[in-house]
Amino acid sequence: MSDEKLEELRNKKFESYMKMRSMPNDIIHLNTAQEFDNLVRKYPENVVVIDFWAEWCAPCKSFAPVFKRLQQEYSNEVIFSKVDVDENREIARRFGITGIPTTLFIKNGKVIHKKVGALNYHAMKTLLHKIKSKV
Repeated sequence: MSDEKLEELRNKKFESYMKMRSMPNDIIHLNTAQEFDNLVRKYPENVVVIDFWAEWCAPCKSFAPVFKRLQQEYSNEVIFSKVDVDENREIARRFGITGIPTTLFIKNGKVIHKKVGALNYHAMKTLLHKIKSKV
């Protein structure tokens, strides 16, 4: 292997490592529209998955462990965040959220998929893989 190719591989590996290090370690709770805008702007190349939920919503509570498990599995590739619709009506209105839980998949600031309702772990994982393979 030539020195140029070796250097190119090192640079790609370093870029991948730095990107992985900069990924959030946990679910990001978005409390304001500004926080949402900053998140999308900071990670334009990553898929951002947003769970719109409310404290009183039983299906939201059943979906929460599924969302957390997927975040733990895909934290190096995908950004996971949550928006409490009672606390942040502005973001919910912006995306036309009328039923919860609703999960949005965003990339480059644009919604690439919207799913209303709670999914089980396997259905959500399958959906996540489909979306990742398209982007």
